[in-house]
Amino acid sequence: MIEKLSKRYTKIATILGITGYILASGACSKEDAPPPKIEEPKPTAIFEHEQIAANDPFSYAFTNKGTNYSLVRWEFGDDSVSLDDSPSHTFLRTGDYRVTLHTENSEGFWAKSETVINIRPDSLMEIAVSPKADGSIDLTVDSDMEIDSVFWYKGVGVGGEFLGNDELLNIAVGTGKFENYTLRIKTPNGSVSEISRLLTDLGIVRDMTDQHGQFTVSRDNDGGKFAGEGSLKLIDNNPETKFLQGGFAGDLWWQLEYYEPVILGGYTFRSANDAPNRDPKNWRVEGSLDGQNWVLLDERTDEVFESRFLTKTYTFENSTAYHFYRVSVTAVVSGGLFQLAEWRVLQMPQ
Repeated sequence: MIEKLSKRYTKIATILGITGYILASGACSKEDAPPPKIEEPKPTAIFEHEQIAANDPFSYAFTNKGTNYSLVRWEFGDDSVSLDDSPSHTFLRTGDYRVTLHTENSEGFWAKSETVINIRPDSLMEIAVSPKADGSIDLTVDSDMEIDSVFWYKGVGVGGEFLGNDELLNIAVGTGKFENYTLRIKTPNGSVSEISRLLTDLGIVRDMTDQHGQFTVSRDNDGGKFAGEGSLKLIDNNPETKFLQGGFAGDLWWQLEYYEPVILGGYTFRSANDAPNRDPKNWRVEGSLDGQNWVLLDERTDEVFESRFLTKTYTFENSTAYHFYRVSVTAVVSGGLFQLAEWRVLQMPQ
């Protein structure tokens, strides 16, 4: 009897002990467990930008529309940055600038947004040309920008002959001659824009080679048009490269097809780096409205390029806007190879 009671009490004690442990354990967990962590909202990166003043195309205001951030960083694409929330920035040169907004919260989550700002010199300024009765030409600045200073140079770029700082420059270009002039301006904020123009005695000659046209060639370099000496080198505006065609048989042609018809009145050939016997000697230039019927615009025979990397300019009379312009080379100096460094097409002053 005593043994049975002892066993019963032991069992009850065991049950009570376990229950107590469970209760005690549950009480401890409820008091000491940390509260659940609440994550911060994720950041966003949104911004707007606008030109600050109509007469200053280099300065922009940036407005941060992002949310849930504690850190912000702006990159302007010109090696400059800002940690301001909504900064203003002045670009010092023309060009294409990728502006980036980077936001971050305290937990290290981040967001990014970007846009590209294009500041093109041809859209900001132009050289106005006024032929004079004495045969000279007045060059003036045509721009809506606020200008602090003006610089004129003869040649392409500022490495040429410096001519002066006046807004009006009087020059003389010989009849039938072509000369390059450069205009460089600086704004009150220190930003710089620069353009170069080819001039005749009548005005500005415009290079139309890259103006929304499709370039094709009758037969390409063995490596194709993208090769190191492929046909695209003919119009890449790099005077040091060239188009080389093997197996020349007098039937080579290339052409530009314009989406909108244009009036052209000239072109340039630039000789390549080696083997003068590969130079073109005989060729013709034709225009077409439909790509089927062609009108002869210019024809050259027995042409000679006296040196390597020599650019020659040829002009012709034309008042019709054509969709197609084609050059057909019928002879080189000698041999079965053709080469040419560059071909540019020109719109003459009307």
